Amino acid sequence: MKKRQPLVFKILFIFNILVVVPLLASYVASYISPVITWQFAFFGLAYPIFLAGNLLFVLIWLFFWKKYIFLSLISILIGWKVFQSFCPLQINMKNDPPGKSLKIVSYNVNLFSGNQHSKTPSETQEAISAFLVAQNADIICLQECYLNGPDYSRIVFDYAQSIGMKYVYFGNYRKFWDKKKIDAVMTFSRFPILGSGFFKFPDRSLYGIFTDVVYESDTIRIYNLHLESIRFGNDDYSFYSNLTNPSDHIPPIEEGTKKMFWKLKKAFILRAKEVDTIQKHIAGCRYPILVAGDFNDTPASYTYHRLTKKLKDTFVSHSDEFFGSTYAGRFPAFRIDYILHSGFFYTTGYQKHRLDYSDHYPLTATFLLNP
Repeated sequence: MKKRQPLVFKILFIFNILVVVPLLASYVASYISPVITWQFAFFGLAYPIFLAGNLLFVLIWLFFWKKYIFLSLISILIGWKVFQSFCPLQINMKNDPPGKSLKIVSYNVNLFSGNQHSKTPSETQEAISAFLVAQNADIICLQECYLNGPDYSRIVFDYAQSIGMKYVYFGNYRKFWDKKKIDAVMTFSRFPILGSGFFKFPDRSLYGIFTDVVYESDTIRIYNLHLESIRFGNDDYSFYSNLTNPSDHIPPIEEGTKKMFWKLKKAFILRAKEVDTIQKHIAGCRYPILVAGDFNDTPASYTYHRLTKKLKDTFVSHSDEFFGSTYAGRFPAFRIDYILHSGFFYTTGYQKHRLDYSDHYPLTATFLLNP
């Protein structure tokens, strides 16, 4: 006679199903554009939560030595590529071949406004500039770079010289009537710039630039991206803070949740359109490619999947930490800043620098040319 399972196991199995289904749905987020179906993007955003739930059930079934362990275990393995993008496992690290290295920095400087507001904007700019000089990089990609001065034509070039860079290309997010200030995506280079361009939809902010530079007798292209932000305001952050740390001033939950939901949905769809345009541009490029910037999306997203289809992620190949969150703001920590590369390059190093000068952490990566 077959032994009946205790009721507790049946209940656990039902809860196990309830975390497996959304985990599988989170994988779909990488393959279906939010323009077509946006609902899966929310599952992708919550991937770490679903992963943690399934890992918990793996441990539970392992403890009881039950065959149900395969339900969550197989579900996790199905999304192994997504798992690796969050939790890279470095098994066989090869010795780096000899050769001249190329170093790149990517940093969303948040208008030099600081993160904890312990410094004035000018002090923050000085601190960030000192960091950039100390890196002695060949390429520097900045996002949300705000500069002002009396001479519009000299602002950026003076700043380039102050951080030890000779060449620069930038694109303002939008046009300013005040020609004394710049709010832009900027790429600085030690090498001559041969060509450049930008990405912008009509009636929308600029969301990326590309720069072609001469390196080791080759021309390489650097894409510096700042994809669509969720654009949460102080009221959204206050609502979230009150949910996680309740007070007597909680706004209506339905109203606050709905507002954040629609902002997320809009951002998912706009980023999908942006990344489709960029991917087509990359596909038509004949040069070796580096892509850096603030993607405003996690590794379990359509954005990341599209850009890493033929490009490699330096975090995955050389990071020494799990999850590696790059956002230092008030929302839950996510890895939304990246440095990617084509097969022309061989990654020799990757580092996230824990600085509090911005609501993002700066990233650095070093490369050799593939033999």
